[in-house]
Amino acid sequence: MSKKSKSSIDPKDLMAVERATTALIGTSISIIILGFVVEKFELFLHLISVELKGKDTSSLPQLVHVGYYNYLGMVIVGAGIILALYTYRYYTRWIRHLEEGVIETDKSIYLTIAVFVAMIGILLLTSMIIF
Repeated sequence: MSKKSKSSIDPKDLMAVERATTALIGTSISIIILGFVVEKFELFLHLISVELKGKDTSSLPQLVHVGYYNYLGMVIVGAGIILALYTYRYYTRWIRHLEEGVIETDKSIYLTIAVFVAMIGILLLTSMIIF
């Protein structure tokens, strides 16, 4: 017969940490998908520019900065990967805190995500206005 060890973690607290972790994983997946879409937008713009060659394109804006979206997409995907890896650290820290009976909030991850998503929005808005 095996001996079962009782956890000192309240199940409600454990489930709350798991919900937060799942939300962070979902956010990282969304950021990765956004980066993929932005990167493939560069391919779309390239195909459009190839299709328009030989036609009267004087009234259309020039697609000079097409490579910009490639790099922007890669940066966004990288940020999503970093967030996914950080989420595991976040989860293990919270489990350790709950086992020790210590409550310590980590507001920096939410500030970081908010600032990064705002920066992505600003870069995309800028690219729509300028390019």
